[in-house]
This record gives sequence, structure tokens and C-alpha cells, in this order.
Amino acid sequence: MTAELGKRLPDAQPRVRASDAEREAVVERLREATAEGRLTLEELADRCEAAYLARYRDDLDRVAADLPAPGPAEGASGPGASGVYRTKAGDATYDHPEPDPSGRLTATSGLGDLTLNLAHVRAPSTGELRVTAKAWAGDVRLIVPEGVDLRVQGSVRDRTGKRKQPVPKDAPRVHVSGTAILGEVVVVRPRGGRSALREWIEEAVDTALDFL
Repeated sequence: MTAELGKRLPDAQPRVRASDAEREAVVERLREATAEGRLTLEELADRCEAAYLARYRDDLDRVAADLPAPGPAEGASGPGASGVYRTKAGDATYDHPEPDPSGRLTATSGLGDLTLNLAHVRAPSTGELRVTAKAWAGDVRLIVPEGVDLRVQGSVRDRTGKRKQPVPKDAPRVHVSGTAILGEVVVVRPRGGRSALREWIEEAVDTALDFL
């Protein structure tokens, strides 16, 4: 018995406590994963709570164990690559978005608002620009110039109605297909000489009329 008690047991690996910076890094990865469509908003809330409550690194590792390591999105080397624009955890505005070779743009808002100014987009050779917009927890705002044939479908709020002008028969066409989850997909005209306050009032009135 004495000999058995005298045997040295293998050293157990001590658990390492997680720091606030490590918790914040995991939460940021969870937000990015949500913007990429890997997590639902409900899963995001649950996992963020687990991350902030994690005391040890191994607890923290389990929160994001089924997510790939952060890196560039597949098929995109940066913002706007291949006609793809998205926000993750902040707002973003692109004044000169570039569609892909087929004349398509993809706009996705994660946890921030995304604005694309289509007034500076060169007309595709097909004469038609097709925009697919998805608003998760932020808004997608598309600025469409006068003189184009605007077509919308899906969950898209068209705020251009009161300022529409006659469109030539051969005018370039902008086709917007939208999906709204918790945010909105909104199409507006360039501000021009209107003040930000006047624009805000006009949009507020349009929103109120939608519920009448």
C-alpha cells in the first residue's frame, strides 16, 4: 500500500483562465459568422452569452469550435470583390461600387448598415444592373439615379415614387431583389439639393403612409 501511495501520478494540465480580450475576440468572430450566414441571430445571442460567461480558455474554445477560422470570404479577396459588398459589425458606404462582369451586385448587411450609391455605376453591356440585397440586422440602402427603369421585387421599400420622372424607352434598367430579416432594403434617389432633415422627414412620412 505504501509503495502504491508513493507512486508519482502524472501531472494534470492546469486549466488556463480566459481574458477579457480573448472573450471579445470570440464574440467578434461570432458576429462575423452571423454576417456570413453561419449562425442565426438566436444562436448569436446564446453564444455571445456563453462567451462572456466563459471562465477558462477551453470553455471559450467550445463556443466557436464548429466555426472556420476567420479569413477572406470564399470568392472574395476584399470589400467589393466580384461585385460582393457586405457589412459585418459596422456601417459602410460605397460611392463607386463595381458589379461583376455579368452586371450583378450582391449587397448584404450583417450587424451594420450598408449603402451603395448606384449613381456612379457604369451601365453594364447588357443594359441591366441586377442587385440582390439581404438585410439581416442592418439596413441596405441603395441610391438609384434618375433616368433609369427601376424594377423591385421581394422585401424592398421603394422611396423613389414621389420623385419619379418619365423614363426613356431605352433607359438602362436596375432590377433590385430584396430580402429583409430584421433590417430593411430601401431604394432612394440621390439627395441633390435636399437637406438631410428634409430627406429624413420625407422618408418618415412615407413610412407612416405605409401603415395607413
